Amino acid sequence: MKKYNWSPSTLLVLVIMMSITLFLLNGCWDKGDLVSETIVVDLMEAQKVDATIAVYKGNLNIHGLNQSPLLLSHFSYNLESWVPQINYVVENGIGNLKIIQDNEKDIFTPLVNNWSLLFNKTVPLSLDVIMGSGENHLDLSSINLTDLKAVLGTGDTVVDVTGDYQDDMTINIFGGIGHTTLNLPRDAGIRIWIKGALSKIRCDGFDQINNYYFNSVFNLTEKKIYVTIVIGIGFIDVNLI
Repeated sequence: MKKYNWSPSTLLVLVIMMSITLFLLNGCWDKGDLVSETIVVDLMEAQKVDATIAVYKGNLNIHGLNQSPLLLSHFSYNLESWVPQINYVVENGIGNLKIIQDNEKDIFTPLVNNWSLLFNKTVPLSLDVIMGSGENHLDLSSINLTDLKAVLGTGDTVVDVTGDYQDDMTINIFGGIGHTTLNLPRDAGIRIWIKGALSKIRCDGFDQINNYYFNSVFNLTEKKIYVTIVIGIGFIDVNLI
């Protein structure tokens, strides 16, 4: 084994360089104390709402609640740049809600970023969700959901769409590298189209025809849910409840 005899001056330079590197890695975060805030978004005159939510690092929880505002939200974070950017406008009876987090790339400092979103349970809601690294729980069973698009990241995610929805619905899920659980209502007609490696998805209780999966009541009920799953390198469990 080759041995290196470092001179004192060389060792000093190495220590200074390492110290500067660590300082830059940590200093770029502009960390502070944990901040907690609650933000209310009024429904105004909207008859239906399109919502886009993007949280790239952190934990996301979504639920429905019997309330007059469109949204009651609670955020806690310890990175100043992660102040959620919220924008809501209503045009011609359609509300357009955006809740966006800056996409910080660094991964060297432990951070806190938790979002809890409580939506009005009666207004029709189209939901577009982008999730990164974190634990996500989307309980959409008590929301008047019209359609869902979910882009998954590296964290584990539970998506519950077992509610008594009024109309047919489309669900599009783009898989990440975590574990995803999708809960669907047993009494609705469900068709799932899967694109990707079939070994990474579990669909117990479905009949398979090529890349399509049908539950037993698909042809016996008028209410339909059409699901498209594009699998990443993670795992997806589909449950009938």
